[in-house]
Formats: sequence, C-alpha cells, structure tokens
Amino acid sequence: MHDPVTELDIQAYLDGELDLPRRLAVEDHLAGDPAAAARYMAELRAQTALRLLAEPRDPAPAALIAAAGRLAARMAPPPRPLRHRTFGGMAVGGLAAIAATLLVFVVPGVSPAAPPSYVGDAVMAYRTGLLRAELRSQLESPHFDAGEIQRSTHIRVPRLPRGWQITDAQIFPSDEGPALQLMIRTPAGKNLSVFAVRARSAAPRSPLAMRHDNASVAYWRAGDMSYALIGMEAPEALDLAAENLATEGVF
Repeated sequence: MHDPVTELDIQAYLDGELDLPRRLAVEDHLAGDPAAAARYMAELRAQTALRLLAEPRDPAPAALIAAAGRLAARMAPPPRPLRHRTFGGMAVGGLAAIAATLLVFVVPGVSPAAPPSYVGDAVMAYRTGLLRAELRSQLESPHFDAGEIQRSTHIRVPRLPRGWQITDAQIFPSDEGPALQLMIRTPAGKNLSVFAVRARSAAPRSPLAMRHDNASVAYWRAGDMSYALIGMEAPEALDLAAENLATEGVF
C-alpha cells in the first residue's frame, strides 16, 4: 500500500523532483480529484509560461513590464511566510515566486520587491560567523557531519566544490525553524557562508543574486529546502558559485 499523497509530494511533483513510482502515485491521486488536478495544472501552465519568458525574444511590451511590477509588489512575501493560505487555488508563496521570476525574466536587471524572510537570517548568520572568527573567546567548530545534520534536523546540505574548506558549522535559529550555517574558506581566501533551512519558501528554483544589507546574497529553493550563499563578493560572482552549488546536489 502506498503512503498517502501529501501537499509536499504534489509540490515536488510540480518541481519535477519525484522518482517514477512516486510520480505515478501523485498522478493516481490527482486523477481521482479533478478540481485539485485543474488547480495544479494551472500552476504548471504558469511555470511553462515563465520558461517561455526566459527564451531570447524581442523586448517585452511596456504593459507586461508594468503588470509584472504590480504583481510582484502585491504578492511580495510577508515577514513570516503563509504556508497554508491559498489565493485562487495557488499558494501565496507560489504566486510571489512567479511574480519575482516575471520581473527577473521580463525586466533584466530588476530584482524582486522583497526576498524571502530567511535571507535576512542568512545574512545575520554570516555576520555572526565573521565575528566568531575574530573573537578568541568564541571557538569555531569546523567539525561537520552531513549525515548527522540530516538525521537530527532533516536539513539536506549542498555538496561543496573541491577546495572549499568548512571553518565553522553552527545550528542557527530562524523563523522557519533550525537552520544550518557553514562558514567557508575558498581556495582564493574568500570567506563565504552557506545557509540551509527546511522551508518551502518563495525563493526561485534557480539562484537569484542581489545585494542585501551590505552583503551579496544568492538564494534558491530545492523542494522543501531553501538555501542562501552569502559573501562580500559582487552578486554576479556569487550567482555563478550558487549555480554550481544548486546543480551539484546534496551530500
């Protein structure tokens, strides 16, 4: 007997993150609920439309640009994400992500109205990590066991590039629950932070880089995990590094 299909299963199905047996279970579930299937097909249609917007094409009409801006402003995520309330059959967080992606794809160089709330926690954790490195009384903890972290917190950790050295590993409190923060030293001597929290946020699935509170942040989502890469480099440099993290998978 199959496990019951949950909302997380359906969202993972929409994101293309399920294996074939679980996909079939979700499809059987939706086949028996036409109203729910119609709602989720509408979300898939919106995702396909966003991919089409990403294709090279002539400049977008001014009316479409203005509409994207209004949608992003209206659907910007609140300080604490609304996980269960829906708007027209689609999660508010999902609409906010679509609005943000519309701005990125339709209006090059324009950032979404507001990043997910965990991004602020990620920047704070980064600054705390830098402070810990300077204070002799605050010992760093470079020991890190990805399996132990996943068993205890269900946090899946991105696989780090070769040469990246973990100098500090801490569990950091956030509005979404316990988060993992890793301080990293790159081969070039740069200090970065990787922040991971189990939360289905409004972050895009492909990393989006921006300046936030005098730091550069690239943030993204993978299923029910949300991630951020923080440093003092230019957003473009962090965006490239975050793309590598996002495509390398997890430990």
